[in-house]
Amino acid sequence: MEEQGIKKIQKKQKPNDSLKKNILAYDDEKQTLFRFFGIELTAPKGLKNPRIVYISFILINCILLIILKNLIFN
Repeated sequence: MEEQGIKKIQKKQKPNDSLKKNILAYDDEKQTLFRFFGIELTAPKGLKNPRIVYISFILINCILLIILKNLIFN
């Protein structure tokens, strides 16, 4: 009975481990987008259009910052 409980726990832990490996660990397969003052911006090799993803992330964050700033100071 205890063995079944242990197997269930192990099954639940395996997807989390593989998820961490797939998303966070891309050291072997990475692509460099650009270097600026010794800072290197990298992305996983499987990511399509990584420059567009990073630029849109930066633009959306700037827009949100401006909106929040206007809401707070008005």
